[in-house]
Amino acid sequence: MIDFNNLLVNRLIIHTINAKQDGQDSATVDPSNEISEIDHNVLEIIRNRLIDAAGRNSKAFELDIDNANPDSFFELSNDLADLNESEFIQRTTEITELLADSQRRVSIPGGYLLIMDCLDNDTNFPVIIVIKAEPHEALQFSINGGHTQVNVLRKVFLSPSQKLYKIGIIYKKTEDESENVNEQFGSFLYDDQFRTDTHPAEYFYKDFLGLTVGNNSKIQSQRFYDKTKNFVMANVEDFEVKTSLVSALKNEFTINQNDTINPLNFANTYIPTKNGLRDLYIGDICQELPLSIVKDDSLLKTRLTKRKIDFPSNINLSGPEEGFDNRVEIINQDSITTLDADNPEYTIIKIMGKPYSSNE
Repeated sequence: MIDFNNLLVNRLIIHTINAKQDGQDSATVDPSNEISEIDHNVLEIIRNRLIDAAGRNSKAFELDIDNANPDSFFELSNDLADLNESEFIQRTTEITELLADSQRRVSIPGGYLLIMDCLDNDTNFPVIIVIKAEPHEALQFSINGGHTQVNVLRKVFLSPSQKLYKIGIIYKKTEDESENVNEQFGSFLYDDQFRTDTHPAEYFYKDFLGLTVGNNSKIQSQRFYDKTKNFVMANVEDFEVKTSLVSALKNEFTINQNDTINPLNFANTYIPTKNGLRDLYIGDICQELPLSIVKDDSLLKTRLTKRKIDFPSNINLSGPEEGFDNRVEIINQDSITTLDADNPEYTIIKIMGKPYSSNE
């Protein structure tokens, strides 16, 4: 990955994106007709945001370039360093229009697209950085003539307390020619709103940047975990079977020493065939996941070390995974008569509703 401290910014331009309105097909662009002056303090703020973003493990990812067609972000940005000023302004406008065309929902906010033509001083290779920054409001405190003033600052963006920005980076890795674009170029995504199992983030990394999460092991590992657990919670009624399947899922990451996960093997090993449950899992879940996933629990560490049992009305029991079964027991009709409410070694609690059931 790039060392942002060794990054030289050659040119910076900022175009405005207006959110899609009712009756429009997509967002629209107010293009800038000039390259921005590069102020040292501004560059330091941008550099700090890039460094902060790269360090946020759950929101920053090395992805693969999936779309390298002539009208793709990759092709539009690939030769930015070679363009003269007027060509640079025109090309970056086209890039911004590509993002605007990707914003086809009214719920996606507008903002600014910062496009930077950079050079990695370590490698002397070009680096293209785009930052979509959404504006917000802030207050500024000042003292003027002995009087305090509080002013509203509108259209503030890239402030550290507001993670309202997305970053895409394409950088050259080697001079060696290759038919595989990912061997010659690297790509990086930061998106504070990124979720592995939701589609809203796709407009930026997939539709605009043309990147794919398919080969990112930590994303695919989390997708396998989340999709499998959600399937179990939604389709398995028996509490003991449900608990056993969740334990087996965690064991894939904590006990199983294999370097890869095969969702189909997991289905055939653990998912019961009763009521067509295994076939349903294979059809609904395995079809959405790679055949083999390189195991990476980077995004799962907290959940793998914690156990939580959910009850209706937002009641839950949680604790360390290790030893949980020895400390928490769901009592059945046969064993309830043996309990002593005054025994100092345990506490009897009555909770309305059954585990993992809804309020209805």
